[in-house]
Amino acid sequence: MLDLILMVRQLRDVTFFKVTTRVLVLALMIAGAWVATRTLNFPETVEFNDKVVHVIVFFGFALLMDLASSRHPFWLWKGLPLLAYGIVIEVMQYYSPDRSFSLLDWLADFSGVLLYFLSRYTLLWVASIQSINDQQ
Repeated sequence: MLDLILMVRQLRDVTFFKVTTRVLVLALMIAGAWVATRTLNFPETVEFNDKVVHVIVFFGFALLMDLASSRHPFWLWKGLPLLAYGIVIEVMQYYSPDRSFSLLDWLADFSGVLLYFLSRYTLLWVASIQSINDQQ
């Protein structure tokens, strides 16, 4: 597992990967803003929990942002911009005739970023423990 983490960290130094990931994040955020201001008409047979979607999307955004940049600390360079994006989307929805502002949606966005942050550091912690055990 440590090898995989190190490989992913090295990808950040590859210019093509870094630029491609940044372009992907920007394109997904633009698409997300567009979708967030549109009327959504789902068939009655389709049921989903909107908050779960927010958590998954912002977990993915946090992952991509982390892959796109090695800047630290995480919350300053990646977490806060994502949370600002989430609140901007909610404000845009406030002015959209078919959508509404929801603080709970923003909290779900925060939960997705936090879940990524905790998952990432848990994996790094486990990898460091394994590395220490392998050296002994």
